[in-house]
Amino acid sequence: MKTYVSYVIQDEKSHKHLSEVVTTQSPPYSYSADPQVQDIVQWADKKKKELKQEEDLIIVSMYKL
Repeated sequence: MKTYVSYVIQDEKSHKHLSEVVTTQSPPYSYSADPQVQDIVQWADKKKKELKQEEDLIIVSMYKL
């Protein structure tokens, strides 16, 4: 499954609006229109580790594609 994630990277002086398409594993026979939120939160945690210490990642929205 693919999820479009819109997010902001912000620090004390500025912010950047970014987006990314994240591929996650959906359970078999899943017919839900909701994105896999737990997988996106795990993706965000990994992404936060790549940022500088003063930067923060804020998820604005996510949509299942």
